[in-house]
Amino acid sequence: MNGTTLNIVMTILSIGLIIFVAKKKRLSYKYDLGLVLPNWKNLIFWIALFLLLIAIEDFFFNQFSDSITESWKEKYTTPQMLLRGIGIVILAPISEELMFRGLLFWRIKNSRLKTIGSILIPAILFSAIHIQYSELLTLGIIFIDGLFYGLARHFSKSVILAIILHSLSNLGAVIERLL
Repeated sequence: MNGTTLNIVMTILSIGLIIFVAKKKRLSYKYDLGLVLPNWKNLIFWIALFLLLIAIEDFFFNQFSDSITESWKEKYTTPQMLLRGIGIVILAPISEELMFRGLLFWRIKNSRLKTIGSILIPAILFSAIHIQYSELLTLGIIFIDGLFYGLARHFSKSVILAIILHSLSNLGAVIERLL
């Protein structure tokens, strides 16, 4: 089993585990995990704001980073690129957001750490699991994105909005690697 397939299998298993934990704890998918569709106004507002954030992050990244984006064309076959794209754009945002802005957000928000902790702690952990991007600037951008997803989750009450934003971010990264 190659690395891409293994990552997809592990991501699907993590989604299943999150659903299992939610059922076991008798969490409400709607109220505790935030599995509700955002209204159109919220969706458009947060996507527009996120596109602005991405533009600012790209500006700083281009100004202060020497790293070059790795192309997938020479490294992977077309089926592998398709699998990687599905894993990165669809599955990873679902599993990561259900974990960080779903389960953890709910658990921390209902603790004495409240809203600030429910946004900050998952953002720190979110950037920590992306440590493979060892450049400090990249990790900083991932942390800021995690804060943004947490704010979107908090104000919209929708983890689905955080999944959509995360998917958009990852889609941009995949497109960069395909060009």
